[in-house]
Amino acid sequence: MVAEHPFQFDECNEHFRTAIIATLGPASSGPDVLGRLVDAGASMFRLNFSHGTLEEHGQTLKELRAVSHERDVPVAVLGDLSGPKIRLVKVEGDGVELQEGMDVIFDPTCTLVLQEEPTRLGCSLPRVLESIEPGQRVLIDDGHVRLRATGCSNGCVQCSVETGGRISTHKGINLPDSGLMIDMPTEADRACAAWAIEQGLDWLAMSFVRTAADIESLDAHLRVCAGSGKRLIPIIAKMEVPSAIEHAASIIDAADAIMVARGDLGVELDFAQVPAIQKHLLSLCRDAGIPCVIATQMLQSMIESPTPTRAEASDVANSIFDGADGVMLSGETAVGQYPVEAVAAMNRITRATETSMRTMHLESGGDLEAPRCELPGAPGSPVHMAWTMARESNVRCIVVPSSSGRRARLLSRNNFLLPVLALSPEERVVRRMLLYRGVTPVQVDSMPAAEDMVETAERLVRDRGWAVDGDSILVMADEPGPDGSEPDPVVHRLGSEG
Repeated sequence: MVAEHPFQFDECNEHFRTAIIATLGPASSGPDVLGRLVDAGASMFRLNFSHGTLEEHGQTLKELRAVSHERDVPVAVLGDLSGPKIRLVKVEGDGVELQEGMDVIFDPTCTLVLQEEPTRLGCSLPRVLESIEPGQRVLIDDGHVRLRATGCSNGCVQCSVETGGRISTHKGINLPDSGLMIDMPTEADRACAAWAIEQGLDWLAMSFVRTAADIESLDAHLRVCAGSGKRLIPIIAKMEVPSAIEHAASIIDAADAIMVARGDLGVELDFAQVPAIQKHLLSLCRDAGIPCVIATQMLQSMIESPTPTRAEASDVANSIFDGADGVMLSGETAVGQYPVEAVAAMNRITRATETSMRTMHLESGGDLEAPRCELPGAPGSPVHMAWTMARESNVRCIVVPSSSGRRARLLSRNNFLLPVLALSPEERVVRRMLLYRGVTPVQVDSMPAAEDMVETAERLVRDRGWAVDGDSILVMADEPGPDGSEPDPVVHRLGSEG
């Protein structure tokens, strides 16, 4: 069914292209709410290791998998490592007021902030104070309170308050100008990563990525934890500090996916730069052939309101127009008053946007920087050939066996909005492919033989209502054989004998 005009969405469209990621928290706990979130359109759930215990996350994971099993719907789980959280130490009473022009001192020995002159501040990672140099910024509480370092002596950092405000216990600290001497991943991150492998999580997000070396360090730890020398969980690099933007190309080469973490990014950098950075990262990910997730404050008003603002709807839609593979809800589903409504609203926005793009023949990311190559894969490769044939033959969809998920990922890079049905016998691979834009993964008992693929493909697309007699689909054969060869893709017309 096709919408009558570009600004409707297709109620019968079952092959949505954009993953909706819901962060779990107090507002989304319990089997009933989890089930409603899945029904509303969430295909991936985020466990935020910055909050809660591993035991609590384990219980949530158990409930989520039960919901997935009951509905016979695959659901992916993302573990989000907290990274080195720099926070204020305990502050007396209900907080301490810092006035513009005041002088304050960051003292590595301070464990309690008092209302005194001069005010002495302490932080959860005292050794980072060694990285601060005069002239650099020190931001507290997401930049609501802004300090400037004026001098350093005896391990202490003297600062002048440029923007005043009240500070309270455990508020976050950002040091956007300082080259922090922190080993990554942290010990806490290593423990959470090991737990993620034990529990069979599908993706692992790394916070505070500065260079590709941080990704490589986590990768080495995951291989050791797996005991097989293999990385069992793909890594999502969270882009949230200036250094990550400077080294974006090499980070993208090292990671399996990217998350544009706009919250911290807008604190560490001028918020006016964030939209352009988002488009730049989407472009780099498209060219590299890896997924990109847009996160933070997408439907922020729905923490307290049952409907989003029109600006928020446009923000989500524009991320999809630019080719985002996933859009993420944070506080909206973790602590908001309307978690299910937030997912449902995001689902409506993604479906309306995707339908409009098909109806208006818009190419995903068409206005971004020019790609390095027109199609993924080397010329003459099966993926490259499939793209070319699909476009020339005006097929309804592509059906591909993808044991590891790699070919499904490459095929999902198509920018002319062609859905991909990907088959895999591995449950974990099926869940992982939920993040690939436009891919609908299907678990099969065993991969069909090459001579049976066309028949299997026709049955699957008919069952889903993706195509009817007279429509054409493109079918790829099984994975390459021992000699590396495989049959060419086939364009098959439903209802025909051949």
